[in-house]
Amino acid sequence: MKHLSPILLAASLLASLATGAVTAAAGPPEVAREHRAALDAYRTAITGAYLRGMPEDAVRPMADSVRLMPAYQKSIFGKADAATYYQAFLKRFTVRAYERTPIEVADLGQRVLEIGRFTMTLTTRDSATHTFTGKYMDLWDKSPGTSGALRLHTAAWNHDELPKFADQLRFPEVPSAHLALQARAPVVAGIRLELAALQKLEESAIAQHDGKTWALIYADDGIVLSNQGTVVSGRQALDEYFERHARALPVFEKLDLRTHQVDDLGDYVVEYASGVVTWKMNEWSGVSLGKGVLIWQRSERGMPRIWRAISMYD
Repeated sequence: MKHLSPILLAASLLASLATGAVTAAAGPPEVAREHRAALDAYRTAITGAYLRGMPEDAVRPMADSVRLMPAYQKSIFGKADAATYYQAFLKRFTVRAYERTPIEVADLGQRVLEIGRFTMTLTTRDSATHTFTGKYMDLWDKSPGTSGALRLHTAAWNHDELPKFADQLRFPEVPSAHLALQARAPVVAGIRLELAALQKLEESAIAQHDGKTWALIYADDGIVLSNQGTVVSGRQALDEYFERHARALPVFEKLDLRTHQVDDLGDYVVEYASGVVTWKMNEWSGVSLGKGVLIWQRSERGMPRIWRAISMYD
């Protein structure tokens, strides 16, 4: 029996995507009251951690296997190393103000999602004060049983603009790793094969600066927390964003999108992904590494599309 290659499957999926609108699946159920209270409490806790210089307040609700995905910093794995990151951050910077504003909370079954915006004002080592804005995505694990307790599984964030002090946001003393250089998830039958095919389609669309095809991979009610950009929400905004973004991209001599973990939650699938890009633009060239979290939602026809997404550079 012949096996359908990811490239051929991608072409088949593109044909399906292009035949017309895909009916969206029903939205996630209402978030339980006790879970909303836990999210509210964490927003207060992390704000206090920054303002009072007490990293333990940010770390306490984390799962032992927590994953931090900061902008301009390699990924951090585990609660102990997450504590080291916040200690290093608060040793290097004095945070003058910090505020989180949630955009959405959603119950994804085994996990609870919160996405939102943040504003931070801090003083750097050279006594310069900076105010900047960004977006965040938190994924929380539900504890077994009926206790209602949540443990922070993933915390990812990026910035609306490239900070002038971006190099100071890297902490080589903190144990961390480039996600792009970690093992890939093997491609097996089922959702991983579908995602592998769509990833090949996405690589092709990006390399060809084809924003129209790129946008087809996203759900009509999708939200993208764009890197060095805005919150992009809804079909029209997504179409316009990817058309504009694709035109502005440099020439990609090589583009390799990678999947490292896939958590199938049923109606939703969480993918931890990365990218390695060899690029050139006019007299400039380089190699860039990035990472991101993609939350896929199945349509009523079974077709997965990206429902929520965040990305950032290492």
